[in-house]
Amino acid sequence: MMNRKYLLGGLLIACAVVLTSAHPKYPIRFSKWNAGVMLQRYYYNTFHSRNLHTGMSFMLGLCQEFALDGMKNKNFFSIGVEYLYQSFSFQSYYFTQDTMRLYNGKMDYVYDVKLSEVNVPFLYKYNFSRENNDVQGIFFSIGYVYRILLPSIVSISHSGIHTSSETLRPTFKIPVLNDYCNSYAHVSIGFQKNNPQGKTKMFVEIFGRYGFSPFYIKTQNTASNLFFGNYFIGMSVGMKWRK
Repeated sequence: MMNRKYLLGGLLIACAVVLTSAHPKYPIRFSKWNAGVMLQRYYYNTFHSRNLHTGMSFMLGLCQEFALDGMKNKNFFSIGVEYLYQSFSFQSYYFTQDTMRLYNGKMDYVYDVKLSEVNVPFLYKYNFSRENNDVQGIFFSIGYVYRILLPSIVSISHSGIHTSSETLRPTFKIPVLNDYCNSYAHVSIGFQKNNPQGKTKMFVEIFGRYGFSPFYIKTQNTASNLFFGNYFIGMSVGMKWRK
């Protein structure tokens, strides 16, 4: 656990060093917001669950972007905060408090999960053209995204009849700093419409993220070891402006 703390702390320090060394006095800074939809995919424990179906997923974000090469405007570092919502359903067991936990294969209860998380991205972006010179351009970005799971809702039904709704906070199988935190790897490619004479720029990008650790869905009525890992591709649109 301490090694993970040192790793994250070292990453933050390295990011700060890169920013200050690239432009020690007044780095060119942009604010950026974006909204996107995702196509989620999951891997999960098929011994205690089955028939997983994905639902709606979306993301809203606000970031600060810093130019690493002054007026060239080709290399950038960004940090921000995002809200990510995802939903999925699956079939599993349901145990009341006065019954024995018999894993007999009758996974006939449907669980609908509405999961929320906060993401903190640390991304490097490269423009293939100078965005303060060219009217349009292509870029790609890679990086690390720290994810924090929030309290979420699980609704349970049987034969179409609602059984119960519970609020829970999923935990990661491999936590980073605490049980509710882990990370994604991020990669994206996008197209940006620039306004060299003004401050505002528009962009659209296709991105993918892979979660490093599965998370547990656990209540007093669920089967044990219900874990789910996720990865996804998405598309977002947004706007950035010079500060």
